[in-house]
Amino acid sequence: MIKKALFLYRQIVLFYFPNIVKLFGKSIEYKRPPVVQQKLIFTGKGKFFIGDRCKFGYILGGFNMNGCVEIQSRSLNSVIILGNNISMNNNVFICSEQFIKINDNVLIGQNVAIMDFEAHGIKPSERRNNITKGKVIINDNVWIGSNVIILKNTVIGKNSIVAAGAVVSGDFPSNVLIGGIPARIIKKIID
Repeated sequence: MIKKALFLYRQIVLFYFPNIVKLFGKSIEYKRPPVVQQKLIFTGKGKFFIGDRCKFGYILGGFNMNGCVEIQSRSLNSVIILGNNISMNNNVFICSEQFIKINDNVLIGQNVAIMDFEAHGIKPSERRNNITKGKVIINDNVWIGSNVIILKNTVIGKNSIVAAGAVVSGDFPSNVLIGGIPARIIKKIID
């Protein structure tokens, strides 16, 4: 009877969260299963922490059927922490070799990549085996536009906006609009 109940429970969960099966067998902690509207994949050997009311993918967003949201904690020591009430559009890629933390109420646009490392060195002799690690911290209520790349050693202050297409590296204060390649402060946001 218990086995039958567990089977039914799993079938119901898989019906409402068709990609949640990717969570099983990984080192993932979450308050409740997230809302999954695009294929969601967790890969790697590290740890994942997911807060409450997180949403992955968007049915009405572009490329919903042909892509995925991939969250990759590559090494045993890498950690990815997603706070509460994070909303991601389609085709987001978050990849960590060390530490990525995205705090509460963050909006992430389509085709965003967030990485806390450089996989290849600049010198030709280092291109195959030189990984430079860092950290990425995105504070509360940040809005990240579509097609943004966030690189290692980046901190984005609360309430800031990252303009579409920006390549972000460095420390940015709260309440600013940043954009460009490389990203810089465009203006302060006054409420």
